[in-house]
Amino acid sequence: MASQPQDPELYYQTHILCCCNQRPEGHPRSCCGDRGGKELMETMTARIAEMGVENVTITEAGCMERCELGPTMVIYPDAVWYSYSNEADIDEIIESHLKGGKLVERLILEPDQKLRRPKPVELLEVTVSEVRNETAAIKALVLTQADGGELPVFEAGAHIDIMTGNGMRRSYSLMGDPADRSSYLLGVLREPESRGGSTWIHDSVEPGDTLQITKPLNNFALEMSAGNHILIAGGIGITPILAMARSLAASGADFDFHYCTRRAEDTAFRKDVESVAGSRLTYHHDGGDPSQGIDLAEILGGEQSADTHVYVCGPRTLIDAVRETAGQWPEDRVHFELFAAAPDQDWVNQPFDIYLSRRRMDLSVAADQTILEAIRAAGEFVDSSCEQGLCSTCQVRVISGAIEHRDQILSQKEKAKGDTMMMCVSRGKPGEKLVLDI
Repeated sequence: MASQPQDPELYYQTHILCCCNQRPEGHPRSCCGDRGGKELMETMTARIAEMGVENVTITEAGCMERCELGPTMVIYPDAVWYSYSNEADIDEIIESHLKGGKLVERLILEPDQKLRRPKPVELLEVTVSEVRNETAAIKALVLTQADGGELPVFEAGAHIDIMTGNGMRRSYSLMGDPADRSSYLLGVLREPESRGGSTWIHDSVEPGDTLQITKPLNNFALEMSAGNHILIAGGIGITPILAMARSLAASGADFDFHYCTRRAEDTAFRKDVESVAGSRLTYHHDGGDPSQGIDLAEILGGEQSADTHVYVCGPRTLIDAVRETAGQWPEDRVHFELFAAAPDQDWVNQPFDIYLSRRRMDLSVAADQTILEAIRAAGEFVDSSCEQGLCSTCQVRVISGAIEHRDQILSQKEKAKGDTMMMCVSRGKPGEKLVLDI
């Protein structure tokens, strides 16, 4: 490798060509333009200027015929090809290759490479430092970095996935203080109809055990710019809501906290909630009769300021009731997180076809198959977690084709746009061929 040669004969020491080719909308091969090539090139140009890297020029290139691997770039005089996806990739290329003269091995494209390497699931090893009973059905787990260091940063509303001892991958909300990176606090309810995650944690996990977890992911983020926040938690739904209250209290934001449980003795994390929320907290104990519980019409009805946002997590009945009561609010001001999929609707599964653009592969999805299952049956790896349309792990860009959305993640606006879907539950409409960016 010619590491940043200082040749006075060269006008620029380094020349970067970034593919930004734009094919017609819906083209089955897609293109670097559709995959963010232009925006990424502009980001790289700005980052190079910010970092003070000299003697480098970036040029927008047309098609470089490596479309299935895009977005792509080639750096001369080293003639090194990279496939990159985000600002983190760009920063690593600048720091390692341009400034340090060291190749970024994980992003390099080999001369004969036809497919992108599967993105590995990055796992962290943590120690269970504490397990305690919060109620008869809820256990609290405190996780710390196995080497005693700081854990990855997270924002209120985030969750991690735990790789369970029975071969499953299950998501749990982080309920501790986002400013404290020394540990993660989880609350786990023993579900009567558990698919194995909560039962395994309740029956098998003990202090001193080592677990593998993913880095935090957030599908339930706070809108910190809002003027007022209404937090509503039901049962184990307290977990992400408590983290939200911690962040709002720390920033001095205006919020009201409503915590719904059956009885006082079923109320987990009382001390934490009371310490964080103080006078903003209202308990609602319904004794098992929702009509005796929270009065949503009083809380969410009437005049609401235009910058008020509501956040709800808990049983589906509570979430549905909040969404219905706030039905006239703009969609982007009502935030919710589900722990279980919706009851079966009257969906009728029919076969349809898919085309994997990066692999140039045609597949048929049978009526009794999901897209995930069809792709895996063809021998291709696809990452997933909940497989209920709740977590977004299997989200994929859709290049063309009409989607029958069945997930609980995307907003109505996102679904109407029709350019992304969850492969675990959503399908192509009858007679459609979905072209997927895989």
